[in-house]
Amino acid sequence: MVALNRRHFFTTAAAASLPFALYNQRLYGADLPKVGILHPGPKGPIPSVDAVVNGMGGFGYQDGKTVTLEYRYAGGQLDQLPALSRDLADQNVKVIVAVAGEALIAAAQVTKTVPIVSATAGGDLVAMGLIKSWERPGTTVTGMNLIADDAAIARVEMLKKALPTLGSVAVLANLSYPGNDELLSAMQDAAKRLNVKLLVIQVSKVDDLEGAIASGKQGGADAIATLQGPFFFFQRKLLAELALKYKTPLAMSEALPAEAGAMLQVNPNVPGCANRSASFIDKILRGENPSDLRIER
Repeated sequence: MVALNRRHFFTTAAAASLPFALYNQRLYGADLPKVGILHPGPKGPIPSVDAVVNGMGGFGYQDGKTVTLEYRYAGGQLDQLPALSRDLADQNVKVIVAVAGEALIAAAQVTKTVPIVSATAGGDLVAMGLIKSWERPGTTVTGMNLIADDAAIARVEMLKKALPTLGSVAVLANLSYPGNDELLSAMQDAAKRLNVKLLVIQVSKVDDLEGAIASGKQGGADAIATLQGPFFFFQRKLLAELALKYKTPLAMSEALPAEAGAMLQVNPNVPGCANRSASFIDKILRGENPSDLRIER
């Protein structure tokens, strides 16, 4: 019978719970592998980013102890995402975690060598040319794919339940979001079934919002709905204020708008999706090839 002292036991337990290379790095003080986290929004508490970090913690990764986390935020300026992606690649990160579809597209355009994990991107990644197939991506991109169709349909259905006389909805769409066509198609099918007319209005910048809502109101819209994407999340308070100004109910796609003043919100479980992406980060840090890791939808 072999007796283990207390110190040896806990050292062995730590080794078992961490990737071997990372355990050696922590034990001998070697440079820690870097993980880049890219988000289109402003720096600050962001549920989806926190969910990625918490998910990594479940696999034994801790910033400054087993990995170094390099955060890059675009502050709502989506045109900054390519430069931020290049900066992460220049930092020799082992993987870039793209938290949002816009971040995923930017990172994939900038680097063809650094593995990229999608934490919350929606849309058809095959059609966008980011992967070759869902089962075997065949590129540096892997991770999660957020399916928002059901939520888009539910926004129309819930508006109809709340407003039985609903005849027309102005749908605000932002061109930068990669899943616009897919979501619009789902909403149009639901609207047709419920005998509701959709008026689609494209917006590309903050200054477009008031004009879009005013146009929808003038066009006879009984309510306003938004599609998915960070653009609307960042402007949720302004959207709620404008909806109140024009006395038009607002149904939004992103989390927290009801707190800002929207009538209702229906959105997928984005933090849950982001948390799950940590399993892909773990596999890549352990040496697996992203091109072989099936996309999880």
